[in-house]
Amino acid sequence: MFGDGNLTRINPKFHIKWLTILLTLLIGIGAMVFTHFDAPFYHQTVAQVQKVHNYGRTKVTDEFHNQDFQENQTVTLKILNGKDRGKIMKSKNQFSGAGATDMQYHAGQQVFVHLGNKKSNKSSILINGFKRDTVVVFLVWLTISLLLLILKFRGSMALLSLVINALLFFAAVEIDVGTNFNPFILFSILAVIFTFVTAALIFGWSKETLVAIASTICGTAAAILIAYLVMSATHQRGMNFEMMDYVTQQRLPLFFAGSMIGSLGAIMDLSADITSSLFAVYREEPELTFWQLFKNARKIGRSIMGPLINVLFLIFVAGTFPMMVLFMRNGNNWGYSYSMIMTLGIVQSLISGIGIALTVPITGLIAGGLCETKVIK
Repeated sequence: MFGDGNLTRINPKFHIKWLTILLTLLIGIGAMVFTHFDAPFYHQTVAQVQKVHNYGRTKVTDEFHNQDFQENQTVTLKILNGKDRGKIMKSKNQFSGAGATDMQYHAGQQVFVHLGNKKSNKSSILINGFKRDTVVVFLVWLTISLLLLILKFRGSMALLSLVINALLFFAAVEIDVGTNFNPFILFSILAVIFTFVTAALIFGWSKETLVAIASTICGTAAAILIAYLVMSATHQRGMNFEMMDYVTQQRLPLFFAGSMIGSLGAIMDLSADITSSLFAVYREEPELTFWQLFKNARKIGRSIMGPLINVLFLIFVAGTFPMMVLFMRNGNNWGYSYSMIMTLGIVQSLISGIGIALTVPITGLIAGGLCETKVIK
């Protein structure tokens, strides 16, 4: 039923031809051109910036001695859709150097606008924000093109797993919002489905894949269980759940659900690498005992888990860096800023680190046990 191939060696049933890659590139370019001229398909009014006139720059300093500037713009716009298509109108805009809550516009950009009082061209139009569909399409096209160009079949499978997982995630969010189902149970089921879908599509069905799936689920479950026990014993002291964005549901189940989903990918990567390497070693030296295989798994895990933990931590730091700078700029000290912005993320990083550390011996036990019982030949 399952093949015995190594995780790192996939025998695809088809090869992606250069013609397919060229067609993908042409489709992407065509999609970008279409989105640049697709204003007539929008119900919301779209305009293109023809020219801008900047004036009246003034320096500002707040009570914490942060220095910035504010500047005014007169933006000349050409309406691209609707009844007013082709009309030239002007709008006022004010922007700052920080750009936290405002934007500076440049000639050639497309924006969404709201038309109000049409008796006065100067006051009848309000800019709501950028039209970004062309940029989004470009990034999607670039990602798909690189996956197919560099990884070919494996890249197409990774892309397919991404699409399927995204659809499953959106479906789970809809269920969570529309029902009173426990979010932790819901996303636990989703995490198991994620694991099976991703492993099956990227690695293919094999005994190694099953070991990787089992190790991933066990490592993630163990990390969440330890975190729950520790937080229960400490009564969640120091955890500022009020800083979470969710306010209509219980925060603790959502916190654990986010921690579980966030660590799943790294744990799966680690278990797959250890499993494939260990089975390759066993095929070369079938006389190795269970404990020798287990020690090899620990050595492999030690060389991988460090970079994985660092990657997860740096991703978290990148996500909280802007808010930390904002808090520090507004007179808050390190202790308060850390407790309000970074506490939950640090705990999630620790949970992921625990899961990664536990996955090493778990994978070694499962893979070594299968080899010892001669399941792998």
